[in-house]
Amino acid sequence: MGRRIIFVFIIIALTAGGGWALYHFKFAKRFNVQSITNQLSVAPPVDPEAWNRAVETVKADRGGFGAGALEVPPELKHYEERYWFLATQVAEVEKYNVPTCQDYLDLAATIERGEMVPVAAVGDTYVLYGIGQRADDGPFSRYEDDKTLLEKNHEQPDPRPDLSREYESLQKLAKNFNGRSYDLDNPADRLALKMNMLSALRPQALQIMQEVAAAYHGEFNRPLPVSSLVRPEQYQHQLRRVNRNAVTIEAPPHSTGLAFDIDYRYMSVAEQNFLMRELARLKNEGRIEVIRERNANYHVFAFVNGSRPSDDLIASCLEKAGAPPPDAHHAVDEKPQKVKAKPSKVRPTRKRRRGR
Repeated sequence: MGRRIIFVFIIIALTAGGGWALYHFKFAKRFNVQSITNQLSVAPPVDPEAWNRAVETVKADRGGFGAGALEVPPELKHYEERYWFLATQVAEVEKYNVPTCQDYLDLAATIERGEMVPVAAVGDTYVLYGIGQRADDGPFSRYEDDKTLLEKNHEQPDPRPDLSREYESLQKLAKNFNGRSYDLDNPADRLALKMNMLSALRPQALQIMQEVAAAYHGEFNRPLPVSSLVRPEQYQHQLRRVNRNAVTIEAPPHSTGLAFDIDYRYMSVAEQNFLMRELARLKNEGRIEVIRERNANYHVFAFVNGSRPSDDLIASCLEKAGAPPPDAHHAVDEKPQKVKAKPSKVRPTRKRRRGR
């Protein structure tokens, strides 16, 4: 009798474990998240010496090594339809209804829920360099953009969650985040907390970042310098004053936590060419959108499920990406030319504007 009872318990345990494993597998497959969230749910404390050594390696003089001709592949250039790049990212947000962070309170709640994971300031293959340089030490507050103000003027309720819950998430995070606590009444602690919160990504983007960093480090034995991760809209508007590439559309890519920037200022031509080939490969596999910016950054956006949105969805998001509406006579007299996703195809010409 005792053996039968033990056998029944074993069967129940195996069944429950199998059911949980199946659910976990389906969830991970859907969002292309493997073990990253569990591994990096809390980033280890910063090692100042390790970070300094990594930065020195990034900035070290190459001494002419790796010189040659810079070869920017077409995958890292703008499309002829200048807004197609940004519209692709907007389409991904629309496709999966990815929430954006409007301010630090939103970001705190997203991190506290585990939807974004903190990234250590330095790892074996990368270093965060320049993250949060425009953060301030002011009190945490709600960011009200033009849309929110318009809703208030028309006496519509704020569509975001209850403010008290958001402050509760911030307070929980401040008690223990990245191995330390923060006093929200202390300006220095507020600044440190903001900078640490800006060192976070969604697991899908983190996976891409780690893959690119591993390839770069394996080839040149240098850490990949990552200069930007998540950026709430509140921070995005502050950054816009000094960085014209920091777009202020309704859903900026960095506010989703799916985008990150790589700093190529100190890289040799050989390093850049290698890195661009890696990024072009990932784009051709349909896993990312990417561009080489003139302000010394590669902007990388990870697709949620490892596949880019359809052309039709991207085309429908052009105006949301800031593109001017087509001329009236074009809409009536001419059949719109279908826009293709690949950069080699011809696209309708619109007013030029960079943005991410």
